[in-house]
Amino acid sequence: MKDLTSTARENDLNWVRIMVILLLIVIVFWTLSGFEKDWLNLTGYSLLIFSYWLGYHIIAQKGIYRSMLPELEVAELKQREKRYKNSTLSVLEKSEMVEHVKHLMETEKPYLNNELTLTSLADRLQMKPIHLSQVLNEEFKENFYSFINRYRVNESKKMLLESRYSHYNILGIALESGFNSKTTFNKAFKENTGISPSEFQRTSTRAS
Repeated sequence: MKDLTSTARENDLNWVRIMVILLLIVIVFWTLSGFEKDWLNLTGYSLLIFSYWLGYHIIAQKGIYRSMLPELEVAELKQREKRYKNSTLSVLEKSEMVEHVKHLMETEKPYLNNELTLTSLADRLQMKPIHLSQVLNEEFKENFYSFINRYRVNESKKMLLESRYSHYNILGIALESGFNSKTTFNKAFKENTGISPSEFQRTSTRAS
């Protein structure tokens, strides 16, 4: 998933695992009850609540693979070392793509879009998604998720130190820099800097 989307936490399918576990628990209790009336009523209420919960997640779940090209099949994404074995990109082409990617990221800041995907960025770069994925993995040594969030973190670091953003709280900075939740922002920031956003702001302010 991190090869395709910049907001993996908000797009993940962990709720499917929870769904299966909850359903198994209901079935186990239903079976152990010996199908007694009281337990059947309780099971019925549980299944009703479960149905509403399931419906909510189905509606809220964002599409992950709907715009993915056949050449970016999930099975291929799991085999990084084999993914680009048939690539026709030359060293020169990859070098030119690297510069093109850097230029777009620095001038147009597409990472500020919190729903940015590999496919949408490839469209803006006029590249094939598989070629963009190859360049990110081989030249930048990062997957799409890490690459985009590194730019977002760098953007947030500037905002945390600029006076015009002094009235923003941490969530506000997170949203302005392209993240769509405070949790994801804090995690990405700490992965990139080793400290939390608030610690960075506090220590940088003292130093200046």
